[in-house]
Amino acid sequence: MHIRVGATNTGKGVYATQDIQKGSIIIEMTGRHMGSEEVERAIEAGKIRPDDPFQIKEDEFIKLDRLPYLFNHSCEPNAGFKRGVVMVALRDIKKGEQICYDYSAVVCTHCEWEMHCMCGAKNCRKTVGNIKTVPHKTRLLYKNLHLLPRFVRIEV
Repeated sequence: MHIRVGATNTGKGVYATQDIQKGSIIIEMTGRHMGSEEVERAIEAGKIRPDDPFQIKEDEFIKLDRLPYLFNHSCEPNAGFKRGVVMVALRDIKKGEQICYDYSAVVCTHCEWEMHCMCGAKNCRKTVGNIKTVPHKTRLLYKNLHLLPRFVRIEV
């Protein structure tokens, strides 16, 4: 495997252990599949946080396994998703670089979830939320690169 877990300014993250070429598959997001009602019950019971489930369809989420869970957000991501769960490199990623994706690219417009962003990117949006919080130009780029899951893509 060409990735490792390491420390970040906010906790833990995932880093490249070798150079990764643009378009290369990094990992598939794995974990326990859950419907929206089960997710809501787990959040209400305090078993998961509202930002933990990874949405893959309108009514399907994944409670991520440990490694996929540790990928952090960036407003200037170097990774994105094809086919909803397959993480790919959006550009060449250098050995030792943290691998991040834009959380907002996988959150549909009717979701009102938000979090404070601490990615430190030059163009940091300061708030991470649904796809509509992403600048229009960036949304179109994600759409043209086929990085948006179907349930998000139809809303852009």
